[in-house]
Amino acid sequence: MEKKPISKALRTFFGVGDMGFSLMASVEMYFFVFFMTNVAKFPLATVALIGSVTSIGDALLSPFYGAIIDGTKPMKWGKYRSWMLICPPIVVILYMFQFTKIGGDGLGAIIVTLGFILSHIAWNIPWVANIALIPMLSSTPADRGLLSSRRATWSAMAGIIFSYTGANLAALYGRVTGNEVLGYTLLAGTFAFVMMIGYWAHFKMTDGYEETGAQAAASQQNKPRLGLIQMLKMAATNHYLIVLLFGDLMRYMANFIMTAAAAYYFTYVAKNPALFATYLLLASLARLVGSYIAAPVTKKFSSRRASIAALILGGGFLVVAKLVGYNVLLFFVAVMAAGIFLGILQASMVALYSDVSVYSEWQSGQPATAWIMGLMTLSLKIAVISRGTVIPFVLATAGFVATADPATASKALTDGVINVFVLIPAIFMLLSAAILGFGYRLTNEKLEGFEKEIAERKSAAASQ
Repeated sequence: MEKKPISKALRTFFGVGDMGFSLMASVEMYFFVFFMTNVAKFPLATVALIGSVTSIGDALLSPFYGAIIDGTKPMKWGKYRSWMLICPPIVVILYMFQFTKIGGDGLGAIIVTLGFILSHIAWNIPWVANIALIPMLSSTPADRGLLSSRRATWSAMAGIIFSYTGANLAALYGRVTGNEVLGYTLLAGTFAFVMMIGYWAHFKMTDGYEETGAQAAASQQNKPRLGLIQMLKMAATNHYLIVLLFGDLMRYMANFIMTAAAAYYFTYVAKNPALFATYLLLASLARLVGSYIAAPVTKKFSSRRASIAALILGGGFLVVAKLVGYNVLLFFVAVMAAGIFLGILQASMVALYSDVSVYSEWQSGQPATAWIMGLMTLSLKIAVISRGTVIPFVLATAGFVATADPATASKALTDGVINVFVLIPAIFMLLSAAILGFGYRLTNEKLEGFEKEIAERKSAAASQ
């Protein structure tokens, strides 16, 4: 099927579903542990058990969502779009159970754990299907850069919206219902519903761009269905994918460490915790700017060059932040500048996965876009788990103890906080730049040649 030009609606609104998804995920990111300890009041041992089971289960399942999409028969509305229609309503129901306290601690913990794992299965499949639409919709690397940029821009907007609505909505729902637990249940349901509407908007905007179930079945009639072993082989022999996964892991490590360590800086170095809220807002705005300008930047320089340059410049500004760490104003300026480049990376790295999926199809002769695109969650999950060891280690070596008085924090402690907030992320970003610079040689010229050859193969197969 010949690709349609990308519509004006897609050029503008592709990503509203990702905004909804980010709003929904933010409830978990910012409130899940707080909900379990302070609202549902589970014992700390139970909270630790829930956290371990859910994080390990989520990480183990993460590589297989793309395999499910690519390995199953296309449904009525297409290989990718169908999942975006049928899964989100299931997420709305399951996600609410993640923020409940039903029965005693034992039964309540089981329900929360099942709500977490099952809702993540139900939301990760359409998430992978959604990003797999990018190479499916695009005809050129520039198109993939544009759609990745729009997706990242809408996602960045979610951070700004959530900073004003998240805690306030939970409190409002709790007051209206007279039940604090129910307040968080309804908060989770509200943003899951927003995600559902956003993904349905993507479903509508992409109508006519993908083969329907009947069309896809006809085109795949004489082709063997992809099996897991074949997909694993495709990933293992894709040099560019392996390099990208390692480079992206370093980028995610930088991202997540900064997110987790920011509060320590404003408590122990700036000695003004109230500035933390200002930082979150400005950081979201910086990433929004970076995400938006990613489209013209990747179009002019290519996604590969834009990613490497953003990693180097972002890491450089974090090094500057380390040097001016005790001057709060200059520190803010340097970190916000780095945030703009992190926003560019949020878009350009997704475009690189799209490019790698094109290379995979050219190399193997079979499309496995969802499988390749879905593997980006592998780097993400490993980074989430790894950050939990990096931050405590650095703080411990600096002499951090939970009872330390911020007003009398030692120079060693404040230096350690600055290092974990900006210097270590800078090192990870520069490592990522080196990995991509030396190992990822997939240029736009090569990609255009691959896409031309793929189109010729399909045309020849259709004429037989």
